[in-house]
Amino acid sequence: MDRWWHLFVKISLTLLVAVGLGLVYLNANLSRQFESHSWAVGAKIYARPLELFLDAPFTVDQVSFELDLLNYQVVAKRPGRGQYQNDGQSLWVGLRGHEYPDGIEPDHLIRIDFQNGQVSGLMDQYLNPADIVRLEPLVLAQLSGANADREIIRVSDLPLGFVDMLIAVEDRTFYNHAGISLTGIMRALVNNLLAGRFAQGGSTLTQQLVKNLYLTRERTLTRKGLEAIYAMLLDATFSKERILEAYVNEVFLGQWGNRAIHGFGTAAQFYFGRPISELSIAQQALLIGLVKGPSAFNPRQSPERALERRNLVLSLSSSQGVIAKTTAEAEARSPLSVPDRPADRIGRFPGYVSDVRRELKKDYTSKQLTAAGLKIYTAFDPQVQRGLTEGRKNILARLKDIGLDPSGEVQTGALVVDIPTGEIQAVLASRDDREGFHRVLDARRQIGSLVKPFVVAAAIEEDPRLHAGTLVRDEAVAIRDANGNVWAPKNYDKTEQGVVRLETVIASSINQATVHLGLGLGLDSILDRLNEYGIPVGPTKPPATILGVSEMSPYQVATRYQGLLNRGYLTPLKAVRAVVDDAGRTLTRRPFQSARLIGARATVQVDHMMRVGAKVGTGRVFGQRYREVMASKTGTTDDGRDAWFVGADGRRLGVAWVGFDDNRKAGLTGSIAALPLMSDAFQHVQRTHRSDTLPEGLRYRWINQSGQIVDQSCEGAEKRPLPIEYPQSKPGDCGGGGIGSPEESWFNNWFGG
Repeated sequence: MDRWWHLFVKISLTLLVAVGLGLVYLNANLSRQFESHSWAVGAKIYARPLELFLDAPFTVDQVSFELDLLNYQVVAKRPGRGQYQNDGQSLWVGLRGHEYPDGIEPDHLIRIDFQNGQVSGLMDQYLNPADIVRLEPLVLAQLSGANADREIIRVSDLPLGFVDMLIAVEDRTFYNHAGISLTGIMRALVNNLLAGRFAQGGSTLTQQLVKNLYLTRERTLTRKGLEAIYAMLLDATFSKERILEAYVNEVFLGQWGNRAIHGFGTAAQFYFGRPISELSIAQQALLIGLVKGPSAFNPRQSPERALERRNLVLSLSSSQGVIAKTTAEAEARSPLSVPDRPADRIGRFPGYVSDVRRELKKDYTSKQLTAAGLKIYTAFDPQVQRGLTEGRKNILARLKDIGLDPSGEVQTGALVVDIPTGEIQAVLASRDDREGFHRVLDARRQIGSLVKPFVVAAAIEEDPRLHAGTLVRDEAVAIRDANGNVWAPKNYDKTEQGVVRLETVIASSINQATVHLGLGLGLDSILDRLNEYGIPVGPTKPPATILGVSEMSPYQVATRYQGLLNRGYLTPLKAVRAVVDDAGRTLTRRPFQSARLIGARATVQVDHMMRVGAKVGTGRVFGQRYREVMASKTGTTDDGRDAWFVGADGRRLGVAWVGFDDNRKAGLTGSIAALPLMSDAFQHVQRTHRSDTLPEGLRYRWINQSGQIVDQSCEGAEKRPLPIEYPQSKPGDCGGGGIGSPEESWFNNWFGG
């Protein structure tokens, strides 16, 4: 008997040692994983911050619009963080703090006064003058990996009383148990036996955390046993505060498509579009209620059940003394106030975000973008995007009304660029805001008459004597190619004027005059220059290239026009301004780069010709809408398959394309379909005049309808930039020019005089 007893003791001790060693090993592994556990925080893409200063060109409506985008709450009293008060001519704003690439700005209260469409005053909460105010940038999207969104928060970021409410509902003995609750387990066991199935888990917060971090979601006794062991080991190793912080960031609280919503910080943004620190008690209760069943109590899919669960959380919190009974009753009467769609997590501007992603992929790996917590600062301007979006809405409705889009299938692609820097401020990739084919970046369509300004620029570079008043033939023309095929283009309106001024070639988009211009200077030379400018020509150099058969995307068109309207300096288009890591270090700051594309003498003259187009030509609806001096060019391809428009003020360039994806005959024109879209976009921004400053080699002169230099007092005289070689007319001289003058010589060359 003693022998068996000794054997039993030895075996037991051996098992205890083995179990002990196993637990030590297991605890070491769990601890190492817990310590090293870092949540994959996807890169956040930000818009530009709105900067306000005295005389800044913003109205109350524009600033309120951006505050609404940022999900600031309108209040009737002095605002707190994330709130604003609108007094009609002034705003009190409780600004949220933000970490910018150039430093951290804390939460603070400011007052903004407005008058005559400008900021007339900036003051802090003590009414001391402020020099500049920045609204934190809008989050456009978060690039998350592993199909999960994550907004990492600290326990200190949670609203006062949130943790107490969570513990009152989910784990009342959290601070007293050792990772598991024996009373909870017994209660769950009884309920499960009565139900004949796993109806209740009895899990503590620590067990829930273990389940999310280490185990599967299957309901088996083995998994429950491991869950209990893991929970006790974690509780014995780490403080309650560490466990709680991990829990509030890891708990599963919902699903959006293939994207899981983890953590209360993420859930606050997903369900309410606001930081968790700004949620009301009722909103906090709704999030806590989701812990029991994110699908069952989803406020968007089951609002009645969500409301019932939220109010139960409020009632339990009141009965536990966490909140006052009167507070619970008042909060229970409030509506759910959950928007129909998630806020920034789905990306409200997919076209722009797609462009940003493509830029980033040149310098960063997928893992860096989805797990390194990068902050991506861009040039996105909500005001410009607002204008593009409204312009799209208006033109789509109009095209349907006039019968050009009865099936609602017409597509759009548009972007707005800052001319000096090449920064992309807004993008429309399609007729709606769904992700998919990106027509700005990927749709290559014939550009039609958008090529004409480049043809004229090439002609001026070939013969620097040319200017706005140079006369060009506008009559029938035919070209036979090497195969004997005849190309005989006509003007859009099927008319001929005999001769037209060079600026009219652009302003009124004259096809035949464009071809004559090319023939007069040599088609090969013009096509070679177009190729240098970035206009696709092709190895066979088809003559029709000078009328716009080249296929380009709106992005490519914007790139070329940015150079043309920037006095010939091409600046690569970019959306990203800076990339900052999670430690605040700037990893990438896009340097300013530019290269000469076209000579300044040619581009400035073409710029002025495009201004004529915006004033009296095919773009006049655009130019006449605004008092500022604008430049424009319309484009239409055969059978109205593609409608194009390029418009610019002194700072911004807009490019719009409208057409059908299947390239069907559509009867569209640039003036009817594309111009109105961009015209509406410019209505929402502060416009500036195109510059009147001339480069070296050009001087302003006055010309008549025949292109001759005259005195400015002459009837019909118009001011144009001309090469400095052309002398100023004598006072009172309305005959202009003079025998042997350069423009006379060019005219004679054309007509054999």
